[in-house]
Order: sequence, then C-alpha cells, then structure tokens
Amino acid sequence: MALLLLIDGYNVVAPVAAPGRSPDPNWLHRERMRLLDRLADHLDRKTRTRTCVVFDAANPPPDRPARFEHASVDVRFAVDHAEADDLIEELIAAHSAPKRLTVVSSDRRIRDAATRRGATPWEAQPWLDELLDGRLRLGTIVRSTSRDRDKEQTGGLGGAGQGGSGHDRKADRDLTPDELQDWMKTFGFDPPER
Repeated sequence: MALLLLIDGYNVVAPVAAPGRSPDPNWLHRERMRLLDRLADHLDRKTRTRTCVVFDAANPPPDRPARFEHASVDVRFAVDHAEADDLIEELIAAHSAPKRLTVVSSDRRIRDAATRRGATPWEAQPWLDELLDGRLRLGTIVRSTSRDRDKEQTGGLGGAGQGGSGHDRKADRDLTPDELQDWMKTFGFDPPER
C-alpha cells in the first residue's frame, strides 16, 4: 500500500527549543516519542499504516534500529543519507501515486519536491495544530479525527490554505468526480451512486 502521509519529523518537533546549558540527554528522544504518540492518538489505524515519519540520523536512539514501527507508523532515521531531506525526497520521487501523498515539512526544498510530483505540501506547525484540534489534512481533504464523527469534507477550513500556511494553492479546487471517488475509496467510504 502506498504512503498517504510523509512527515519531516524534526520539523514538527522543532518548535520545541533545546534545553539550556546542561541539557537533559534524553530531551530529543522524549520529543520524538511525544510526536509519535500524538500521531498514534490522532490518526486512525488505517492512516497510521500509510504514514512515514523521517528523522535526521545525527541523534538516533541507541536502542532502536534505523527503521521501526510505532503504533503502525513507519519511523525512519536517515542513517544512509546526509540529512533527512535527502531520504524524504527519495520517498517522494519513488511514490507510485504522488497525487495521493501529503508531505508535512517546513523546509521549502521538501515542499517544492512534493509540489513538483503533484503531492500536497503542508507546513509542519499549522498541520500539527490542525491535527491536535481534531482535523486531519490529507491533500485537499479535511477529515475529522473524532472516532464518532469520522467524516470527510472537501475544500479548506476558513481559508486555512492561505496566508503562509505553506499549502499549495493549486490544490484548493473542487475535486473531480473521479478524484472524489478515489479519495473515498482510499478512506474506506463507499463511492456515491451515479
């Protein structure tokens, strides 16, 4: 199954400032785990199985392999790459259906790579804020993360794709009937009768 969500891990963790002069050696590990736990709490299982989080390899946890799963999320440390951006670009380039891929990163380089392939880029912090507020952004789809209100809506939320969110404005358009049917199939909804 192809990736649906690709996250530049340290871009989402980055708003947390490093501790002062005598940093706790475990602070970065705790922040990584906090992000992974948030994804586990806010993404349904089907979405988690199609999500990948990539971290730079400078400080991988010593007790973990370079790739592992956390609550069905694929977690990778870019150990064979100069930086996580290189691995993320490879994953975008190799994606079999990039128009279905959402890429979360504050790095312009990554967002540009996503746009070139037709994937939907989102800046890290606005995307995470919406996720924590109960809205999952996958492409142009906004999906409630509430278990009892698991519905999809098309379009944006009050212009959330504008004003520096990092969202590609080309994606702010109505879906064609075939695109809507593909998205509904992707998220397990029966397509509408024609």
